[in-house]
Amino acid sequence: MLYKRIMSGLVGLASCCVVSTVQAEEANGSVLTKVSTQGLGVELSGSAYDGISVRVGFNYFDYGREFDSDDITYDADLTLKSVNFLVDWYPFESGFRITGGGVWDMNKLTGTALASDNYSIGSRDYTQDQVGILTGQVDFRDISPYAGIGFGRTVSKESGWGFIADFGVVFTGSPRVNLVSSGGILSDHPILLADLQSEADSVSDDIKVFKFYPVIALAVTYSF
Repeated sequence: MLYKRIMSGLVGLASCCVVSTVQAEEANGSVLTKVSTQGLGVELSGSAYDGISVRVGFNYFDYGREFDSDDITYDADLTLKSVNFLVDWYPFESGFRITGGGVWDMNKLTGTALASDNYSIGSRDYTQDQVGILTGQVDFRDISPYAGIGFGRTVSKESGWGFIADFGVVFTGSPRVNLVSSGGILSDHPILLADLQSEADSVSDDIKVFKFYPVIALAVTYSF
């Protein structure tokens, strides 16, 4: 009788251990908090198929400062805001992965020119009265593809904490630059409008390198 009770207890304990192990190995979701060139971010990841997981996340960062462009000083604000939709493929048993997907890009740089006696716009000089308030904005197309590689599993086989790194590129396309004059005596004049467009084209050409936006990300994960 005592023997049967001991054996029953051992079987029950073993069953609990097996169930716990299976549950630990079946972690199929995770939460990621990260720091990246896209800003501070939070992501949710889930296992889709064997060797494949999917992620969706939100990134945000805001920074203000003054900067000069063609002798015009702007009071500018840079807003990094994007949503990532990513698929991770693990071709090997290791944590190495290949990542592809898309980014909903809401990044933009906005600025207002500081008051000045003269503005050099296009090939001409203008006064404050002629230009009024000069504002500018740089943004990108709404949806852009992403490709990259990474190290570490976004969803671990067992529940618990982890660490990952991402290296990739968002193919944002050429930056869109818009310059607007308002409240000046020449704000609606065709010559000033043409010079503003010429200036915008020049700025766009200067920053065309950003049509390939680099992504470097480090994240802490918790799988469950």
